[in-house]
Amino acid sequence: MSESKSLEPKENKRRKLPFGHFKIMVGSEEVVVKPLSQESIADGWQLNLPSYHKSQPVHHWSVTLAQLPPQLWKKLKVDYKDGKEYNPIIKDSIYYYSINSTKHDDDLKNLYFELQKGYNAKVDTIKNLLKDIDNNINGWLIIRARRFVKESIADRYFQDLL
Repeated sequence: MSESKSLEPKENKRRKLPFGHFKIMVGSEEVVVKPLSQESIADGWQLNLPSYHKSQPVHHWSVTLAQLPPQLWKKLKVDYKDGKEYNPIIKDSIYYYSINSTKHDDDLKNLYFELQKGYNAKVDTIKNLLKDIDNNINGWLIIRARRFVKESIADRYFQDLL
């Protein structure tokens, strides 16, 4: 007589994590960390990614400049292959980013650098750049720019007069 095999899954089988998720050890407990949303990045949050090693999967993101995390803009550069411009892959530990070119890349760069000026940023310049960018482009950069325009000092100052 043969033994019947259990149909229950094995306990030690590794569970595949959703895209962008990774595990870290907190004390003696293993915790799954989700990637940040574009809204969270616009709020100023940044993930502290684990160091790359073989057991950690690499996640490859395909993003526009509006979605490239702010701490990686300093790594942004343009290379040339066969006479054509392209952005090489930007590596950030276990996250790799390929930049998809859009017709609004120059406006997105100008928007980023204008927002970097903080309170010295020109609201009119940001409004004009937002007008030029399609509504199809989204990301933390657009969210932050819209918030800046909406919550500008001038708007807050005159709000009580309306």
